Amino acid sequence: MAPMTNPAKAFPVRAGLFTLAMILFCGCVPPGMVYRVKPLEVGWEGIHDVAVLGFDGPYGENLRRQVFHRLTEVQYFNPKDTSQTPALSHVSYDKAGDLECLRALEELGTAAVITGLVTVDINNAHGVDQVEVKEGTGYYKKEKDASGQWVDVEIKRTAIRPIPYVMREARLESEFKVLDVVRHVVIAAGKVTETACEKFGGDKEYASFGRRLSDLPTSGGTADELSARAATKLVAKLSRMKLGGVLKLDQGGNTLAKRGVALAKNGDWEQAMHIWEQAIRDESDQAAAYYNLGVAHEGLGDMKHLKTARDLYKRAASHGTKRLYTDGVLRVDGVISNGHAESLKRGLEER
Repeated sequence: MAPMTNPAKAFPVRAGLFTLAMILFCGCVPPGMVYRVKPLEVGWEGIHDVAVLGFDGPYGENLRRQVFHRLTEVQYFNPKDTSQTPALSHVSYDKAGDLECLRALEELGTAAVITGLVTVDINNAHGVDQVEVKEGTGYYKKEKDASGQWVDVEIKRTAIRPIPYVMREARLESEFKVLDVVRHVVIAAGKVTETACEKFGGDKEYASFGRRLSDLPTSGGTADELSARAATKLVAKLSRMKLGGVLKLDQGGNTLAKRGVALAKNGDWEQAMHIWEQAIRDESDQAAAYYNLGVAHEGLGDMKHLKTARDLYKRAASHGTKRLYTDGVLRVDGVISNGHAESLKRGLEER
């Protein structure tokens, strides 16, 4: 009887060593690579090439596509699209540790993968509004138009008409995780939620800024809209996590500025930004608030927010002399310059 082939030999040495470690750690050989929650010392160092795997759920592809698109706009990541890789195109939340997936990721040359689980609930409530409308009578009168010419204008009358409406309520919730495929640990995990509630038709049918019943999008259209918003929020979380170990917040300033720092350290960047903006409104010379707000924008990583961050760092430098502020200006200037160079290079390559 021929000896059995050790499957670990089919993989790089580091994968084999990890399998051995898992045998020692778990007492058995797992069916696929098991990702442990990251130790405190493991972070985002060296993570640049990121593959976007599938997101489980009926609308998972919507979010996967939007996350990939959003990552392409962030200067701190080099996203890898897995939709064209057969071994990875159908891999998602609960299969990211399978050995076949790991082999394909090795070939793709990625340091980490993003995957998740998506649930979308869309509900329509139907009803009828009694709406006051103007309708024609079939009778006309002479009136001057804007140019001063006499024209026939139909006489209108007011009527109450039943106008149907649809109230659409939708909620998208996605759990996500980022897996370090080299060290085989989960380096980030969390949840993003987006909701929508809008009325189409009824008393909105003839309103100046209302949505007609004919404007009601398909369920897929609503899922796309929520996915785009959720992807923006998810990538913002990841980008800020990545820079969190590099960029230091200024813990000075007034009470509000310091409160914003505490919120940001707990991951609540959106509320922290509101606090720093309030600190600036209260006292326009709050250098720490300008700087920290700049860090929040820089953490989003796209060109628009990088330019905003540069302006905020300059404002901080105009109100304070800390090297932190001038370093911020120089750092973002470098990223913006590199980003423009990369965009030009891609444009030339596509011609």
